[in-house]
Amino acid sequence: MIDIVTIHLKFEPPVERPIEKEWSELFTKAGRIVNQMKKTPDSTITALLERLGQNLDDVQKDEVRDELKQEISTALKAGGIPLGMIEHLTRVFVCQSMQDIELVCAKSGKSIVLYLRCLTLESLLRLRDMIRSGLLLQILSNVIKQFIQSLHRVQLIVRANDFNMCLWSFYSVAGTPECFILLYCKQTIVYMC
Repeated sequence: MIDIVTIHLKFEPPVERPIEKEWSELFTKAGRIVNQMKKTPDSTITALLERLGQNLDDVQKDEVRDELKQEISTALKAGGIPLGMIEHLTRVFVCQSMQDIELVCAKSGKSIVLYLRCLTLESLLRLRDMIRSGLLLQILSNVIKQFIQSLHRVQLIVRANDFNMCLWSFYSVAGTPECFILLYCKQTIVYMC
């Protein structure tokens, strides 16, 4: 089953390759820390995410979200993530975790490529909404700008083919055609911040 969506982050002006590589390694390391937390039996983060799925009022949801931030922040700090990056990375991973999205890894090239795994069809649709609304670009560009300490312009590029292949895998498993509402027929969708 294809369940990975690739998100490309490009910079204007271009960032030097060693910086892209260092950033990609940092993001991959943080993703592994958070993913490991979710897979640990009796994990606090898993319990918190389950609580968020319950019928809670706004105040209770905020309290659970704050606990989730604290757990992820503590784990990132213990995992050796630089202190200046923890707050921004915590926002990214709390947002992704709440949407059932995992960062599998990040690689560098002519851009930074994030490999995101959507755990359900609903999470894939929420990812689409995060891309369209600009939320994903906003939280990622905050992390990147903090890391490279510059005012580079960040582009978030999603290839419709990549997204639709992931959608097709959910469609194939579910066997229902009701899911074909996704991206336009464009080859690439670009968002800038």
